[in-house]
Amino acid sequence: KTITLIAVTKNQPILAWQALLESNIQDIGENKVQETIKKIKLFPKSKNFKIHLIGHLQKNKVKKAVETFDVIQTVDTLQIAEKINKASKEKNKQQEIYIQININKDPQKNGMFEEEVISKVKKIISMNNIKLTGVMTILKKGLSKEQTMSSYENIKKIQENIKKTICHTCTNSSMGMSKDYKEAIKAGATHIRLGTNLFGNRT
Repeated sequence: KTITLIAVTKNQPILAWQALLESNIQDIGENKVQETIKKIKLFPKSKNFKIHLIGHLQKNKVKKAVETFDVIQTVDTLQIAEKINKASKEKNKQQEIYIQININKDPQKNGMFEEEVISKVKKIISMNNIKLTGVMTILKKGLSKEQTMSSYENIKKIQENIKKTICHTCTNSSMGMSKDYKEAIKAGATHIRLGTNLFGNRT
């Protein structure tokens, strides 16, 4: 009951959204702004869902992302945070965000490094049209179960430290996907992101 299941529906047909609605799953994860906009137009009941952006956000898509998503989980730089804050101010909105942490320093992944997080969060929380409510991570491929567990435990410690010391609203840890969600839950995940386990392989 304390863990939110985010159903990852990227590259899935709109029927997937209907199935989730019927299953009382209320959180959806999408990777691309344009794909999500198309699905919302096809699915007027989208207001029943909390829609999370879990893919990389390009600078030129920030305005559309602010219009489209309830939560932007992949805030990986100060520059992106500043653009989100500006776009949110124009929309008279306070945008909920998570910061993305590259806990393994994987060159193939986006995200802030652990040692940068506190100084950058201090700047992010001074932005009036952003509300920081969590952290997220995508781990490096090929880690052992022990390495996976250690990485998720580190993420949880960072989130709890942010909450305790500088931002009391930073209560969420989005970590864990179809292959490693059990380790994430053991480490204290509040949100897990499952696609393959729900829908099978993506088309």
